Amino acid sequence: MLNASTTFGGIAFVVLISIASGLQGCSADSESPRPTPYAYAENEIYPVVIGDDHLMGYVNDSRQIVIEAQFEHADEFREGLAAAWKDGKYGYIDISGKWAIEPRYDYAYGFENGTAVTMQKEDPDASDSVEYWNLIDASGKVKAKTDSFRIYDFSEGLAPAWLDYEGNKGFIDEKGKVVLEGYDEVDFFREGLAAVSKAGKWGFIDRTGKVVIPLIYEHAFSFSGQRAVVKVADKWGFIDHQGKAIIAPRYDAAHSFSEGLALVKFKGKIGYIGPAGQWAIPPEWDEAEDFSEGLAAVSVNSVQKRGYINKKGELAIKPEYLETFPAEHGLMKVSRDQVGEYFYIDKQGNEVEFLPLPKE
Repeated sequence: MLNASTTFGGIAFVVLISIASGLQGCSADSESPRPTPYAYAENEIYPVVIGDDHLMGYVNDSRQIVIEAQFEHADEFREGLAAAWKDGKYGYIDISGKWAIEPRYDYAYGFENGTAVTMQKEDPDASDSVEYWNLIDASGKVKAKTDSFRIYDFSEGLAPAWLDYEGNKGFIDEKGKVVLEGYDEVDFFREGLAAVSKAGKWGFIDRTGKVVIPLIYEHAFSFSGQRAVVKVADKWGFIDHQGKAIIAPRYDAAHSFSEGLALVKFKGKIGYIGPAGQWAIPPEWDEAEDFSEGLAAVSVNSVQKRGYINKKGELAIKPEYLETFPAEHGLMKVSRDQVGEYFYIDKQGNEVEFLPLPKE
């Protein structure tokens, strides 16, 4: 959450969800094809925290538990598999909840185009242990071993990478080959371009490494909604794909566009602007988050609690929560009285209960 006393920074991570082809069918002996009971496509189930032990399982759109809570952490399904953490290790489960790749990694990202980034430590008990970042296929077989100090998730076929300890950053492809390097900092490829920096200046390159927008900015973040956030003379504004200033740099902080609106801080307060820079929601909040599924979490310091507004700036869910998370699948994870004591509410603010599947 961006607050009025902090500066904006850091790489934002997004999850790309692949859509499965459909439900599993029953045998060809049937008089007429019928779907197997409780068989789901990957976009129809998603991870949530369930129960007092705060473990994660998966529920369907009817908010029924289809994979029991058993994971310390679980991600969305991508290409039929989901990274999940259990007993201190990451592995990958299939849509039935069974391990497709046994948990043996110290970190793991989701699959894109049949490739996932994983990390294993030489000594898991040592905080400064050597980390081995490799690429695997959907069977768990290593596709490529790398010498990179750190690799991030794939986006548009390339993964940002910290190529060595000295700080040489660049990108690797899905074969593990370094295709671009020599940068001080890099962001993800979005809309065909990636923000990169050299000698303290930021600009944008394409997938061949060609500089499309010169490295002239104090900071920059990759494109979203045909706009990119850039910093000029200690203020933030927005440019288009040709580097033309679309929204003049006048903000103390800014986020990328999300659902047609961008969160900005102006004169100590946070509001939201539209694609042309017009105020969609005037700056009146002390803390706020990006819009997700039509809602954004906000708080006023005098209240000391967080709630949600709609795109008209109206308070849709009153501020009574200590922690708030973006809306996903029509639900928001929140805590009220104790940090980390999570439960879920719907878009009307009603508390949601996850129920077992009915017996067949």
